[in-house]
Amino acid sequence: MGGGGGGQLVFLLLMVGLLVFMFSRTRKQQRAQQDLQNSVAPGSEVMTTSGAYGTVVDVEGDVVTLEVAPGVRTRWSRRAVARVVTAVGPAPDATAGTPEAVDPAEAGVDLRKDRPDEAGGATRA
Repeated sequence: MGGGGGGQLVFLLLMVGLLVFMFSRTRKQQRAQQDLQNSVAPGSEVMTTSGAYGTVVDVEGDVVTLEVAPGVRTRWSRRAVARVVTAVGPAPDATAGTPEAVDPAEAGVDLRKDRPDEAGGATRA
């Protein structure tokens, strides 16, 4: 009568381990989100939890003021910041890393779409 006890114990330990893993992952995600919200600084472009984009103008305690359009400022809870789109950093050099305009035909790129001909086959436009 003692054959099923070991299997139940293994199952119980497996379930406890799974719960511990899930809770630790959730705590890690919450910590990362809180660190992101605490790092918001004026000049950063952010997206709120409702999907609104804006540039951080001012941060006062738990309130973030966003400029969503020129001259239009709105106040948000810091917790409403879902992600930082562009962080504040040194101004990029105007000439460094600027891609030059390239003619697609010279680059070997064919932007024409296939269109079916009258015989049912595909031809290039």
